[in-house]
Amino acid sequence: MHVALIHYLYPPTVGGVERVMAEHAALFARHGHRVTVLCGGGESREPGVEVGVLPELRPGSETAAPEMRRILETALVGVEVAFVHNLMTMPFHPGATEALAELAASGGATRFINWIHDLAAINPDYTLEPPLRELLAKAHPGFTTVAVSAQRQREFCDLTGIPPEDCPVIPNGIDPAKVLGLTPTVAELEQRHRILGRDIVLLQPARILRRKNIELGLQVTAALGTAGHDAFYLVTGAPDPHHPASAAYGDALRGLASALGLTHAMAFASETSPVTDGDLQGLYALSDAVFLPSRQEGFGLPVLEAALLRVPLFCFDREPMASLLPGVPVLVPGATAPEEIATRILGTLNADPAFRARKEALKRYGWDRIYSDLLRPLLR
Repeated sequence: MHVALIHYLYPPTVGGVERVMAEHAALFARHGHRVTVLCGGGESREPGVEVGVLPELRPGSETAAPEMRRILETALVGVEVAFVHNLMTMPFHPGATEALAELAASGGATRFINWIHDLAAINPDYTLEPPLRELLAKAHPGFTTVAVSAQRQREFCDLTGIPPEDCPVIPNGIDPAKVLGLTPTVAELEQRHRILGRDIVLLQPARILRRKNIELGLQVTAALGTAGHDAFYLVTGAPDPHHPASAAYGDALRGLASALGLTHAMAFASETSPVTDGDLQGLYALSDAVFLPSRQEGFGLPVLEAALLRVPLFCFDREPMASLLPGVPVLVPGATAPEEIATRILGTLNADPAFRARKEALKRYGWDRIYSDLLRPLLR
């Protein structure tokens, strides 16, 4: 579809609404829509997003409603759905608010959506004279109304008298790859294996050597799966084709992964290219916990890396890892079976409010989830 996003300004202007609009624009473009942003100032920084600057739309412009209607009507030719962000509820351009109200009520080819971030009519920081307050306190005919939170929904419904079902909540979202600072390589790995959608992601920062005991990590991942969890195992290293023992061990691990039903539940992160420092930090960010089942280590640097990056770490009660940061790694007895280790990991993580909050944020507020569950039905 051809969709338009309308607001006073657009990035690089810094602001909460501007940021959400940029996320919306990139999201719609990524899902195949033609996207036009209409604003008083801004520029496109995303492929597939066209920015149309209308100087008359800048906040504080005194362009009157008739002229503003003509300008907007021309700019919206061919647009099927127009998302109007805050213009119908904030006092920064009354002429544009009136013009958009008239266009929506006219029943033309463009469908209008009033996207409510803020409400000046109930905000004591704004002193509104009666004509302007009445303009901003209405549920204007011809608009589909959306609020960004349950609070804004309640406030708008109380203000206008419309029922909540006529003002659905569609929250702001997050782009996990951007927030987590993933490199393009790690972002592509995440997309290919849908890693952030998994119930639990374990990371083993290790070369492909038998003393790293990677097979136990695979067995723990399988045990998590048997317990009903969608688990994924990330190993930083890849088999070294120039080292026969490493290559043979890598082949054996792939065979074990296949036998355990983990073909699509594990990955060697450096299979296609070496893991850079930035990639490594991204792999930690993707992971819910680090698991170090090594039979021996000379030092155990991942203990320190995980601590700095605030990723829970599980390892055996073995030196030198056990004493690097006393009390920090969650230690498991060396003879523990995979099922017991899986239970220990799950129990520890589920008791951690940060882990639960992370999973809830990814489940409910990822932009792609919001698009598929809420925005796509709205467009239809």
